[in-house]
Amino acid sequence: MVEVVEWNWAVYVGLSNTGTPVKYRFQRGLMYSRTIEITGRVRAPSVHRGKLIQIWISPFGREVRFNARTGEVGQFYSQRLGPQGPDFEVNLELPEEALAPALTCLSSVWKFVDIWTAEKQGEPAKVTAFCFSASIHPNLIDWAGAEAAPS
Repeated sequence: MVEVVEWNWAVYVGLSNTGTPVKYRFQRGLMYSRTIEITGRVRAPSVHRGKLIQIWISPFGREVRFNARTGEVGQFYSQRLGPQGPDFEVNLELPEEALAPALTCLSSVWKFVDIWTAEKQGEPAKVTAFCFSASIHPNLIDWAGAEAAPS
């Protein structure tokens, strides 16, 4: 479980490199991406409580087909990238239709991200599910700690 500290909706536009297949280029020559960037602090498991985590959420369109055999909706990295980097990094995939509601909810009510990973067998670990919430469910208070009272 991750408590959202801050988030941003990044939009990147640049020239495609020559190695990018034409079908993946925007208007045949551009790289274009929209990514939700979340900086958070781990709430649970308690052994990692307080550690920094960086989450990137990329929207995908209807043309993307998931292969059920991979069993993942993202990847979880536990290797720290440099001395100033976060302790963990996560890449998540979000259906494009959910982008507008996700941005609205992040800016208004969502404060937590729950991330489920498959049994770790190297880097990266498979993310099998994720969800957002406005509060910690009462059944999880012992596991994640109580929320701070509003100031």
